[in-house]
Amino acid sequence: MGVSEMAFGTGASSYSVSLTLSVTDARALWSAAADRALAAPGMTLADVLDTIGPREDPSIADCIAMLTGPAAIAGCAIEAFDIVENDLDLVPGQIIQLASHPVLRAAHA
Repeated sequence: MGVSEMAFGTGASSYSVSLTLSVTDARALWSAAADRALAAPGMTLADVLDTIGPREDPSIADCIAMLTGPAAIAGCAIEAFDIVENDLDLVPGQIIQLASHPVLRAAHA
């Protein structure tokens, strides 16, 4: 179906996107997350340490969230963002969830 054949504004569809990661180098992950965090205006090293922990004992889930957290996507409302730590022994994992904000829609006449 081409763009000209699509019906725009006829309703919302929901999609899920999944990404599975294996952390092979926690220090490299921490460094990348720290660099991303420090690029934010006003962010300090103390803020980074509070957010993702120290390089020697990083919060892996928070580092992954820092690097993979969704940015705004035109025409979409992000409904959920979850990070689940999978354990080989199938023990319930840690879930980090970003708060979702309701989207206000303009009334159409």
